Amino acid sequence: ELGKSDDFSITSLTEIFSDDGILLCYLAELQPHGYIVISSDMRLPPVGAYSLIHNCRCDVSPHNLPFRILREGMKQRLETISHIPAETVEKNHLAWNRYLDEISENEVTSLFRQWPPEGTTSTGGWVETTWHQNSPYNDFCPLDEGTGERSVAGCPAVTMAQILNYHATTNNVTFDDSDDYYHNYDGNRYWIDNDHDEYLFPSFPELNGYLAVLQQHYQEHTPPSDDDKAALTFACGVAAQQVYTSEVSGTFGVDQARRAYLRFGIDSIELLDENDASLYERLMMNMVEALPAHLAVVVPDWSAGHNLVVDGYNTDDYYHLNFGWGGVWDGWYLLPEGIPFDLTVVEGVIVDIMADTGGSTLKGNGVLIWNDVSPGETVSGNFTVENVGTADSKINWTVAEWPSWGTWSFDPAGGKELAPEDGPVAVRVTVTAPDEKREDFSGQVTVVDENNESNYCTIQVALVTPFERKTESPLLQFIREVIQRFPLLRRMLEWYGMPA
Repeated sequence: ELGKSDDFSITSLTEIFSDDGILLCYLAELQPHGYIVISSDMRLPPVGAYSLIHNCRCDVSPHNLPFRILREGMKQRLETISHIPAETVEKNHLAWNRYLDEISENEVTSLFRQWPPEGTTSTGGWVETTWHQNSPYNDFCPLDEGTGERSVAGCPAVTMAQILNYHATTNNVTFDDSDDYYHNYDGNRYWIDNDHDEYLFPSFPELNGYLAVLQQHYQEHTPPSDDDKAALTFACGVAAQQVYTSEVSGTFGVDQARRAYLRFGIDSIELLDENDASLYERLMMNMVEALPAHLAVVVPDWSAGHNLVVDGYNTDDYYHLNFGWGGVWDGWYLLPEGIPFDLTVVEGVIVDIMADTGGSTLKGNGVLIWNDVSPGETVSGNFTVENVGTADSKINWTVAEWPSWGTWSFDPAGGKELAPEDGPVAVRVTVTAPDEKREDFSGQVTVVDENNESNYCTIQVALVTPFERKTESPLLQFIREVIQRFPLLRRMLEWYGMPA
C-alpha cells in the first residue's frame, strides 16, 4: 500500500539554490518513485509539495519548465515572507515542531484520511490521466499563422477535457453556427469554424462526428483514441472561446470556463471565488464525493494564470493537483499558498461538475469532518439547505436521518415553506463523540422534503478520535525519515530557520 515507510525510502536530498546562491528549498527524492519539496525557512509550511507517484528532475535546463517554476515559486515565497500573517507563521512553526521533535512510542496520534484512499488510483488523485497541451491533445487545434506550427491546446481546455474524460461523457454536445466566434489574438485573425480549411482544424460538422464516436467509445468502455482526445480537447476550447497560438493558448478569465461547462449542458456547476467563505469547504466536499474541480489561479498582480484539476484531499489539508503538464509535478499541495510560480491567488474554482442531483430541488451544501476529537468531546459544524426549484415552489424540510454513533442535535432541525428567494439556510450541527477509541466514524446526514421523500439531499460526515498507535500520514513519516537520514538538514533548519 502506498505511503508506508517500508515500501518507500529516501534516495537523495538536493539543495535547491537561486541563481544568486540563496538556498530556496530541499528536494527529497523517493524510491521507487515520488518526491517531497521541503521549505528552507520555518516561517513557511514545512512541505511545499509532494507526490508518491510522480518523479522529479532536478536539472536546470531550459526544457525543464516545472523545475524552473518550482525554483521561481520558492524564491518568490521567500521574498514575500515578511508579509505572512503572524498567526500563519505560528501555525507553520507548530507544524515544523511535529517533524523536528522526537515522538514516543505511546504518543496519541490522529488518523490520516485521504480521498481517494491511498493506493486506489494510479496517479494519487481521482483523475487517472496525465494529459498535456501538445500532440495528440492539440492535433485539432488551429495553426499559428505566425510560426506555421499547430497551436497548443490551452490549459482551460485540457483541464476541462480531463474532467469530462474522467466522467466518461461528452454530454452529447454538438456545435453549430451559433457557436462561431471571431479569433483575434497575437496576429491570428480568423473565424472558428468558418476558416477551418485555411487553419487546418475541424469544422463543426466534422467535430460533431468525432464527438459522436467518442461518446460511443465511452458507452462501450473503449479507451479513447488519439482523435477522441484531440476532439474533446478542441471542443472544450471552442466552448470556452479560447485564443490560440503555438506558444500559449487560453482564456482571459475563469468565467469563460464556466460558460464552457454550461455550453456542454452541465448546469450543476457553481463558480466560487476567493471571497466565498465556503470555497474550501465546498472543494473538500467535492473531493470526498469523487468530483474533480476546475481551479483557476493567478499571480498577485493578475498578469498571468493557470487552470488545473483539483482531484484529491487529505486531512493534512493538502489537495491533489493535476497541472495538465503530462503528470510532471502533479502531487499534493497546500492551497493556494503551496502552488508554484507565485500562482497564489484563487481566481475561481468550478465545483459540482457532473454532480448527480437526481432532479432534487432540495440542495445541501457542506461537509462535516472533525479530526482529533477526544472520546466524549462535543464538537459542532454547519451545513446549508436551499430550495433550487422554480420561483413559486415551497419546501417543508426536515433532518430525517443521521449516523447512529454519537449524540446529535440540529438547529434548526427543519423548516416550513422554504422558497428559492430565501437562499441557503444554515443548520448548526452539534455532536458528542462516542466514548470508545476507534479509527474513524463516518456516515451521512439526510435532509428530506416532508411532502416528497424522493426529494432529498445528503451531507457527508466523518469524525476521527485519537488512538494510541503510531499511525501517521505518509507525509509525516517521510519528513521524519528525511530529517533522521540527513541530520545536517535538522541543524540548518534549527540554526537558520527561525526568524530573528
